[in-house]
Amino acid sequence: MKGDSNPTPAVTPTQILRDKLSAFRFDEKSTPSLRRSPRNHTSFKAEETESELPTASTPARRKRAASGSAVAVGPDVKKAKSLSRPKLKKASRGIAPPEKYAHLDPLNDYLGQEPDMLDILFCGINPGQMSATVGHHFAHPTNHFWACLYGGGLTDRLLSASEDYTLPDRHNYGMTNLVERPSAQAAELANNEFTAGVPALLQKITRKRPRIVCFVGKGIWDSFIKAAAPSPVANEEPSSGESQPVEPPTGAAAQADGSDLLATKAKASKKIGSRAKTTKQKGKVPKEPFVFDLQPYKVVHSNPAAKVRETLFFVVVSTSGLVAGYQRPEKIKQFALLKQRLDELKDGTLDTSTMTVIPIPEHMFSL
Repeated sequence: MKGDSNPTPAVTPTQILRDKLSAFRFDEKSTPSLRRSPRNHTSFKAEETESELPTASTPARRKRAASGSAVAVGPDVKKAKSLSRPKLKKASRGIAPPEKYAHLDPLNDYLGQEPDMLDILFCGINPGQMSATVGHHFAHPTNHFWACLYGGGLTDRLLSASEDYTLPDRHNYGMTNLVERPSAQAAELANNEFTAGVPALLQKITRKRPRIVCFVGKGIWDSFIKAAAPSPVANEEPSSGESQPVEPPTGAAAQADGSDLLATKAKASKKIGSRAKTTKQKGKVPKEPFVFDLQPYKVVHSNPAAKVRETLFFVVVSTSGLVAGYQRPEKIKQFALLKQRLDELKDGTLDTSTMTVIPIPEHMFSL
């Protein structure tokens, strides 16, 4: 109406938008109730079941549990887990049958043409697989023999394994092995093979009469001396724990008071008993550490025409690169000591009078 004082307000665009949106407003009364999701319901039941009765978890769940608890566990728990795991042992090589390396040929010995010409005869264990393949001694690239030979002052330059045949004529050194047949490792050889090689080595010594036989490895020296040398037990003095007879007094002492004799015997018996007790408490007498040097044994050559009258024995550690206990500088020092002993032997300043003589069967002298 024209004269109305309260006109109707105009509808704004904002109000129009609100009215349209209100049609989509959620109304709890008019909306039907929603049933629970089957997936959530199943998960809830599973959690309850796991809390009451432990069940085997799936690999994926076990992996998540391990990764989630890795932060919480301490060093003791980790150590216990590591100890509980079975450790895989490296399979050791057994004794190889002869046919396993039958395709490989034994190495040639280089002993020189004439007797008495060798200053040193080097004796290895047996040809390695690499050495037998290429046909030369100590040919594996990780073997330290040739480097030790040069580093110890026994050669004027570094030789290669392919020059092994030149050693007798150029340097008066020989090459041989205790066991002829090749193998990848010495552990593939039987103990009786080492023993069987001793007579052949003794024959080479009696025929060629080297000044020194150098065993490249303590193991082959042990096998050699056990088979070749007499047992030193009979020549050893009684140990402190053994009882020694008490000589009775003679002459005027025998006419002395009997109490003195009884006191002497009692004193000796007490001393022996205390020694035996001490030995029993200490147990076995510890062996002295092995020394890589000249050994207290020798072979005496009775041939009247022999220029070299004695052959001595020297032991160095194995030059194989697998010997981790001795690095190359330590091995070179042993070869340098070998040269020193050779020089002393040639100069006549080396005393060998106390060395034990290894008996050689008579039939070997005629070979």
